[in-house]
Amino acid sequence: MAIGVLIKRVTKHGDNAKVLLPHIVELRALAVKQPGYISGETFFNLDHPEECLVIGRWTTIEFWQKWYQDPRRIELDKNMEEHLGAKPEYSIYGIGLW
Repeated sequence: MAIGVLIKRVTKHGDNAKVLLPHIVELRALAVKQPGYISGETFFNLDHPEECLVIGRWTTIEFWQKWYQDPRRIELDKNMEEHLGAKPEYSIYGIGLW
């Protein structure tokens, strides 16, 4: 079953979440090369500029889990930590009918 992975990131107080964009673009550039990757979108909250949401779509949860544990993804994710006010929140949803 296809899944959607929602990743919410909140920057430190006073920082605009768009500071994360170069990191997110780099992550996506690697993700598109991973087995099972379908697509991704990035949203910036207009009411709360310190907040962004990335939605990634994968063919299976197993492909997502493999990517989540990939050392390159972990390293790129760590590069964002200096800008974050909290740890990223990950939520995984099934797509479509069960």
